[in-house]
Amino acid sequence: MSAITFKSEVKDNVIKIPEQYKDLLTSTVVVTIRPTNEEGPIIYPPRNTGLISEANFQAAKIDTRNFVFNRDEANER
Repeated sequence: MSAITFKSEVKDNVIKIPEQYKDLLTSTVVVTIRPTNEEGPIIYPPRNTGLISEANFQAAKIDTRNFVFNRDEANER
């Protein structure tokens, strides 16, 4: 199943699922709730790892000292 996104109002702690998705949601699902007025990208943590932490944003370190880049060769591709 692919991820789906929809807007819904919360009434008495109940979120109504739109009719077009009811047949797709027949098993256990992961729910992420975000207010519609919140700005910025949605970032999902890896499954079963808990909340998002600083460790989710560590940069990859690559040694490029011996890397030779030829712009003309790259543009030919």
